[in-house]
Amino acid sequence: MKCVYVYNKIDVVGIDDVDRLSRQPNSIVISCNLKLNLDRLLARMWDEMGLVRVYTKPQGQQPDFGDPVVLSADRGGSSVEDFCNHIHRSLVKDVKYVLVWGTSARHYPQHCGLSHVFCDEDVVQIVKKKETDEGGRGGFKSHSDAPVWICDRQKKAPLKQ
Repeated sequence: MKCVYVYNKIDVVGIDDVDRLSRQPNSIVISCNLKLNLDRLLARMWDEMGLVRVYTKPQGQQPDFGDPVVLSADRGGSSVEDFCNHIHRSLVKDVKYVLVWGTSARHYPQHCGLSHVFCDEDVVQIVKKKETDEGGRGGFKSHSDAPVWICDRQKKAPLKQ
C-alpha cells in the first residue's frame, strides 16, 4: 500500500531533526502554522495517487482551466477512451480524432486516437464525426429530386428548331 509520512510542526524542532526527517523515504515535512512546504505536499499527493488533470477546450474557444476532469491510472485509466467514458458512454463511438496540447503531445496540437495516454495538465479538444445522409452526399442537404450521380441522369432530347 502506498503511503506518505507527513511530519507537521517543523517550526518548533531543530534544523538537524528537520533534515533527518526529510531524508527518510516516503516522508515530507510541513508546518501548517507557518504554511511551509504545503505546495510540495499537495504535489506529492497528486504524484503518489497517480492523478491526472485534463482540461477541456471547446472548438473555437479558449481552454477552460477552471474545472478539470481528474483521471487516475489506478482507477479507470488516463487514456482518451477513459476520458470519453468519463464524460459520457456514447461519446467514444462518435470520436473522429482528438487534439491534445501539453506534455504528452509531441507538437501542438497533436492529432491523437483513443489509445493516447494523458499527462498531468493536458488540454484536450474532441472532434466528433459528422452525421451523413443516407444518400452518401456528406453533410449537404439536397432539396431536389434529381439523381445524385451524373451517370444516373437521363439524357435530354435535343431541341428541334
